[in-house]
Amino acid sequence: MTKSILSALLLCSISFYASAQHKGCSTKERSMEAKLDAHRESSDSTKSRGLADNYFLWDQGTVIKVKFLSGSKELQNKIKPIAKEWEKYANVKFNFVTSGDADIRVFIGNGNGHDSYIGTVCKSIDSRDETMNLDSADVAGSDAFLKTVVLHEFGHAIGLLHEHSSPISGIKWDKENMYKEYAKIGWTKEDVDFQVFSVYKKSYTNGTKYDNKSIMHYPINPGETLDGYTIDWNMQLSAGDVELIKALYPMKGKRKNEVTRINILNFNGIRLEGNEVKMGISLFPAFDLKTGGIGGRVKMVFKFYDQEGYGFEDEDGTYEENGVVACLRTVLLPANKTIRYNQNNKKDFEFFLPIDQIPYEALSQNMIVTFKIVYETSEKELKNLYSSQPMQFSYKKK
Repeated sequence: MTKSILSALLLCSISFYASAQHKGCSTKERSMEAKLDAHRESSDSTKSRGLADNYFLWDQGTVIKVKFLSGSKELQNKIKPIAKEWEKYANVKFNFVTSGDADIRVFIGNGNGHDSYIGTVCKSIDSRDETMNLDSADVAGSDAFLKTVVLHEFGHAIGLLHEHSSPISGIKWDKENMYKEYAKIGWTKEDVDFQVFSVYKKSYTNGTKYDNKSIMHYPINPGETLDGYTIDWNMQLSAGDVELIKALYPMKGKRKNEVTRINILNFNGIRLEGNEVKMGISLFPAFDLKTGGIGGRVKMVFKFYDQEGYGFEDEDGTYEENGVVACLRTVLLPANKTIRYNQNNKKDFEFFLPIDQIPYEALSQNMIVTFKIVYETSEKELKNLYSSQPMQFSYKKK
């Protein structure tokens, strides 16, 4: 049986090979299937510059809880006011807490690099895991560089993307030279292609200009481009950053370029039952779904894998997604509503898979099941709005 890998940890990481300081960060989007790289092209009414993933923006006025998982008090106290600089222009607040649950969980370590999940993606990450990393060794002794890093990472945390990945940047990378340089830190050609050279589609832009002064732009050093184009470190928010974030999180009125956004609340697991009457498996996910932005049609998908995390191969093309056995439902979501599914032991939202879609030998073993919610953009791209952690189940007849 040809097998499809269950999951991929998608990193967008860069190390500055010519300096002790990391060149940028790792923007992470954890998905069970593929890149969260599709974006909806909407009417562009902003004059600002910059890239943002509008599908993972926080609601306006959100108080975002932030908790440090490590690091000295001295360094933590330096980070807090820097992060809060975004609050001057964005209609969100960072509430730094020392206990309980938190939306953004910051791990400060020595040599671990800098990275952050994009916007509300952090809400789907296991509450025991960090959602942002800051490298204490990389910023040691330089308050200016600390400011650059913190502004950059918290920019990701409220939905911003790397400006150098703009489709209108026109950067002429010297790819062969950079392949050689990044090979020194163990990166393959494929790593560099994805992490450095990939660009977003034009629909990711929230304006028509490329901003090389953005805090979200990496420096470009001599020898990295074919035409000698270089950019020094950007140490503060640019005018474009400010205008962009004001458009995405306005203090008053509606945000620009609104899209279909969802927030999964009170996820109480999935009930999987053998259904002898229908000769198959019934699944009942229990969760609340809060919609934001505008309404839209989404696809809710269950996919099935063996104990090693490989997808069961679809044999007949009837219950599948990308060749992996799956069952799904298409749902039209209204805007700004909260919808309850299968809560309080109810069974009001069923998914069904015929038993003959699962290999016979797998029925006596634990299976891994994932659940995701997918939106198809106007560009016919698929956007994972939500991806569950993998869950283990065994088949039981009812």
